[in-house]
Amino acid sequence: MVSIVRSADVAPQPWANGGGTTRELLRAGDGAWRISLAGVDTDGPFSTFPGLHRLLTVVDGPVLALVVDGVEQVVEPRRPFAFDGGAQVVASVPEGPVRVLNVIADPAVDAFVTVLELGRTSLLPLAEDQAALVLQGRARAGDAEASAHDLVVGPADVTGRCTLAVVTLQRS
Repeated sequence: MVSIVRSADVAPQPWANGGGTTRELLRAGDGAWRISLAGVDTDGPFSTFPGLHRLLTVVDGPVLALVVDGVEQVVEPRRPFAFDGGAQVVASVPEGPVRVLNVIADPAVDAFVTVLELGRTSLLPLAEDQAALVLQGRARAGDAEASAHDLVVGPADVTGRCTLAVVTLQRS
């Protein structure tokens, strides 16, 4: 049976530092990783997660400007950006609010995000260590349909005209 997490059904939770909200879509049973969807509406610091690593992808909105341990970065839409979870990060939204796919993982987990566009006849097999966030369009997995910001959890075969952010979480 295909599992789809509908972000609209997940209650927003405050960030650890209280600076924003996030919707936790999926978490490993042992806590080794989590996938969430967070809104960054205003300038301010990110929460820190010492000992973990982070992979952030802007999935809605314009660019996100970050200062990571004193180094300025510009995170463009749909281009994953990795950084240390313990880093001091201050975000700014110079062109307006953004929504980000946030993957936080233990060092024993290699996390990857790949943005793919599926065509009418495309089929994307998701493995057990993968999930796909629908960014645009509609995706089908088995008899279920997923729309923007829904997460299809592998294993599953995904079809449909859509853009997906595929998260892969491989244990070392």
